[in-house]
Amino acid sequence: MTLIQANFLVVCLAVGAVGALLGLWVFSHRLGRQLDAQRRASDSEREQVRLAIRAELALLGQQQTAHQKAQRLALARWQAEQDARRLAEWQALSPALPTLTGIRGGPVAPPVAPSPPQRPRPLPPVPALHEDSELQNSRVPFTLPAAVHEEAEWAPERELTDEEIDALPPDLPVPTRVPGRKLPAPKGPVLRNL
Repeated sequence: MTLIQANFLVVCLAVGAVGALLGLWVFSHRLGRQLDAQRRASDSEREQVRLAIRAELALLGQQQTAHQKAQRLALARWQAEQDARRLAEWQALSPALPTLTGIRGGPVAPPVAPSPPQRPRPLPPVPALHEDSELQNSRVPFTLPAAVHEEAEWAPERELTDEEIDALPPDLPVPTRVPGRKLPAPKGPVLRNL
């Protein structure tokens, strides 16, 4: 092999290596661009998704606020109808009472009239004493004990009706056990007739 052929072979190898390096650089540069483009596309898609989620949440918040406002209005309307109905009922039941208004501006039911106080029950008459009794001849006044007064106050003053008398339990005698002699147990086997 001559020197020219060796130089030509070296030059070809060098040119091939330079071409391979140049191709590798171009490929890596292009791959880097593609990766950057994909990264930018994914970032933009992520940002679009984030914006869409924010818009959806804002729309849901507005819808929820509108729904709550409508519920509050419906509740206020229902409360006003109930107050008006109660006022109409009170006016129908007691037309002489004036109309009262509350803090909300809505009608309020008038107060209930207090019940009349109960009158004390008269005490039962003191049983008459025998003329020869020592208590009647004594100068100290005769008074019944407090327990008798309380019992007299709480005792029913009406007679029982026939239905109430029939509903009362019968007066049964108290069961008593008659004492008797206990029989001894049999000593033999017990035979039963079938």
